[in-house]
Amino acid sequence: MNLKEMKMNDQLYVRIAENIDKGVQTAPKAGGKVSKAFIAFLKLVYTPEEAELVQHLSMNKGKTDEELVAASGLDAEKINEIIDTLSKRAAIEGRYKKRLPSIPTLLNLHMFYPEIKQDDLEAAKLYQQFFIKEGFYKYYGTSEKGTPSLRSIPIEQSMHTETVTVTAEEAHAFVRNLDTEELALVPCPCRTRTEKMGIRECKDRLPVANCVFIGGAAVRFEELGLGKRVTKEQAINYIDEAVQFGLIPTTGNSIEGPFGIMCLCCGCCCSNVRGRTVWDNPTAVRPANFIPKASDDCILCGTCVDRCFLDALSLDEDAGKAVVDPDKCIGCGVCAIGCPEEALRLHRFERSEPTYKTAMELMMTVARDNNRL
Repeated sequence: MNLKEMKMNDQLYVRIAENIDKGVQTAPKAGGKVSKAFIAFLKLVYTPEEAELVQHLSMNKGKTDEELVAASGLDAEKINEIIDTLSKRAAIEGRYKKRLPSIPTLLNLHMFYPEIKQDDLEAAKLYQQFFIKEGFYKYYGTSEKGTPSLRSIPIEQSMHTETVTVTAEEAHAFVRNLDTEELALVPCPCRTRTEKMGIRECKDRLPVANCVFIGGAAVRFEELGLGKRVTKEQAINYIDEAVQFGLIPTTGNSIEGPFGIMCLCCGCCCSNVRGRTVWDNPTAVRPANFIPKASDDCILCGTCVDRCFLDALSLDEDAGKAVVDPDKCIGCGVCAIGCPEEALRLHRFERSEPTYKTAMELMMTVARDNNRL
């Protein structure tokens, strides 16, 4: 390939990135321009032949065969051949929707499976550049103005018996009240990425584990061979096991769906929680309306301090019990679940940050924050 052809190819990927940038979550940038690392990442996702077609897709609206024929100059048979290939690896949003995949799907395409395949490590390296070093995590976990995309959702066992909750606030009730039976366990892409790179900080204390995909996302990933179908009760049992290990359940920051996922997050790998624990994104993950309080049965063993990713707990020798910093705590209940004396339980603690009524309201807020309306 000569220099002119290389430049033309580069423009294909620049146009794809520009189309992605029109979406609600925008595209990774550096110095106000689309990130070069992200352009290189797109080259791993799409071959030049595929990019010739993908450059005509958008984030927000699917294209008909007729529209793609007119835009690309390719015949319908060739278009459908490319679309089929892309769909089988989730590089577009479904076979019939014919639009670019969501940002979370796109950025994690190489990380929804445990084995290391061609380009996986290069994709991880480029991700580290545009996501971490160039700061795209601020647009992934929150909006430009700090609206969080996920919220903490504790399980019932961590709560004081007198605590009153609504079903959307507690993980078991949340799962049982979903308006779909379609759930699937899919390997956590965040810990899978650091595991493949050999840099996973929580390797000695936590499993890679799975996220719980919901509804259409569950069906899609099962079709791709990346998800294991489970019942609601099996999902609940799995969530309980994950919380016992110390993982934090999070889900979409709205009371009503549609919901696509319940993540089970750590503090060192998670693309959202890490905003609070490592990066300068303090509003990432909306805290639950709970906070832990220790009873007089506390023996100052420090188990809760060790389990807290947020560094929100400390041992107060004068008070004779563990105490919490409410500004750091996200009310996940991981500390309470691990308390050997059952002296620590969550109590009601109203937060000022909003949980949005519907997923659409959340999306529209993020779009306004990012100047995408």
